[in-house]
Amino acid sequence: MKTLVTLIAATLLTMGCSSTVTLGPKANKSQFVGASAGQEGVSVTLPFVKGEVVPTESTPTEATPKE
Repeated sequence: MKTLVTLIAATLLTMGCSSTVTLGPKANKSQFVGASAGQEGVSVTLPFVKGEVVPTESTPTEATPKE
């Protein structure tokens, strides 16, 4: 399980993602327990904790030629 979490985290970091974590009563405005995953991102909600990871748009950069 630890290997799977590490692999997912490494993949998300290389793809370009934005993550947020909300703690406290504001984390549970819509639900107390839940999880969702899809192309629009991943969300996990537990009592007083909500975490989200969403992909971000990235623009390719051109490599500068070495002289």
